Amino acid sequence: MRNVSIPSRTSCNVKGDSGSIGIGAMIVFIALILVAAVASTVIIKSVENLQQKGEDTSNDTRLSLSKKAILTSAYILGDSDCEAELFQHSGFGGWSATYPVGSYAGNDFLDPDNDGVNEAVSDDATTIKIDAGCEVILYDEDDFSGWSARLSGGDHSLASINANALPKNCGGGGCNDQISSLKVLGFEMQLHWTLAAGSDEVTAGEVSWTVTCVSEPFAGYDGDTIVSSNPYGSTLLDGTNTAGLDAKIVDSEIIEHGMYVKTDIALKICYPEEGEKMQLTIHIDGGATTYYTLSFRGLDVGTNVLFVS
Repeated sequence: MRNVSIPSRTSCNVKGDSGSIGIGAMIVFIALILVAAVASTVIIKSVENLQQKGEDTSNDTRLSLSKKAILTSAYILGDSDCEAELFQHSGFGGWSATYPVGSYAGNDFLDPDNDGVNEAVSDDATTIKIDAGCEVILYDEDDFSGWSARLSGGDHSLASINANALPKNCGGGGCNDQISSLKVLGFEMQLHWTLAAGSDEVTAGEVSWTVTCVSEPFAGYDGDTIVSSNPYGSTLLDGTNTAGLDAKIVDSEIIEHGMYVKTDIALKICYPEEGEKMQLTIHIDGGATTYYTLSFRGLDVGTNVLFVS
């Protein structure tokens, strides 16, 4: 009979040790798979976010392109109806002088109506009345030099003007008995515009305008919707509304491509000087904002100041 060799427990334990090594490797492998899965989820989520942002941007771009106003001309209408009245004493007493829109220095300040009789006296004014919605710049010297103070509409005491002026100056104190020249600001224009080709219809209340100016030592802007814009709001070029009636356009009216609109605007902060440039923007809510340069090469009524490069 042949002898048969039977494996001992020791040799079996060696095999068991090999099995233990395999399980460890599997655990590491599974961990790597989990890490990869998490990373994949993060990447997918990031891609989805980028895709969503891209879609949002695309939607915004499409929306802005689908609602866009085009300015065709910007005409000067001339000075507005603003006035300021300067008084000698507190309580609006003593001598008084009335100044329509314009610049007044030297003899023009003393005799603003040019009737040969001086209505004002330099360095002697105490109070001033300014029409609502208008702006006045007061100057220390008789040639628009020295300190200056800018006031809006209302009744003002020059003794306390420093607290209300923009900027706060008047030489560091009140302006009583110091005024020798002034400018009354107020300017009217008419904008002609239409919707760009391919634009969706818009409601009139969605459209607004802004004019910005930089005029040392002051800077500012005027703006309004085309409906409430002073002095006459908006109509189609023939003077009717979108229904063909002899009336101004109201907020709810629909403006479509092919309609040409005229909008009267009043500049009460930005008063142009000859040779000056200002920026005009036309904005449509939920649509595009378009930018234009107004170049005031001259200030004659009827001048088209839309700058075309």
